[in-house]
Amino acid sequence: MRHLHYLLFFITFSVSSQIEVTIDSIISVDISSKKRAFSINYHITNTTDRELSFFLIPNTLIANSAGSLTLFPVYKIYQNGIFEDVDGPFYEKIYKEQEEIEETDDVEKRKKLIEEITKKYTLEYNNIIETYKKNGGTNTDEAWIYKNQKLLQSIIILKPNETKNYIIKTNWNKERYYKIDDKEFYLNENDKFEIELSLSLDKLNRKTSLSMEEYSKFEKDNNFLHGTFTSNKMEINFGE
Repeated sequence: MRHLHYLLFFITFSVSSQIEVTIDSIISVDISSKKRAFSINYHITNTTDRELSFFLIPNTLIANSAGSLTLFPVYKIYQNGIFEDVDGPFYEKIYKEQEEIEETDDVEKRKKLIEEITKKYTLEYNNIIETYKKNGGTNTDEAWIYKNQKLLQSIIILKPNETKNYIIKTNWNKERYYKIDDKEFYLNENDKFEIELSLSLDKLNRKTSLSMEEYSKFEKDNNFLHGTFTSNKMEINFGE
C-alpha cells in the first residue's frame, strides 16, 4: 500500500509540475455606477525541457460550477478564505461583441449590431468550412467541421521553459446577491475576496470533436497535456 501511495504521489507531482499558472495582478476600475471592469493578468510557464501543448482559449473565463469540459480558464471565488461554488459574478463572453449588445437599450442599434455580428460570424463559419474542404477534409457534417477546426485552432504550444502572458478582461455588474438553483451567494463589500484560476486541460474527452486519427495522435502524445493546473490565489476588489 505504501508503494502505491508513493506511485500516486509521483504521478500527480509529475503531471502538475509540467506547467505553472500564476496570476500576476488584477486591475479593476469602475466604468459606470453599475459596472466595474477587471483585467486579470496571468502567465503560463512550461517548467520542462520539452515542448508542451494543450487545448485552451486563454482570454476569457468561466465559473467553476459551469466549467465542465470547458476550453476556458475556470475561476473560483473565495470569500474570507471559504470557496463559494456559485455561477458568477463573472460570465464567459463567447463573442467579444456580446456585452455591447447586452448594454444597448436602443432597439434599432441592437438590431443593427446583431445583423453585423451575424454577418461577421457567418462569413467566418463559411470560410472555415471552405478551408477544411480545400485542405482535403472528408467529413461532410458542417457543424462537426466547424467545431473540429475551432478546437484545433485553440491549441497552445509552449517551447521548453517558455512563458506566455495573457489578460482576461471581464466585468462585474455590481450585483451582490446571486441565487442559482438552491445555491445563494452574497458579495459583502466588507469581506475579503480572492480569485483562483484553474486550467482544466482535457484531451481525452474530445472524441466527438476530432477525427479518429487526430484523437489517437493526441491521446498517445505525452507532451500534449491532460490534467488540471491551478494558480495562486489573488485578492480581488468587490468593495464599494
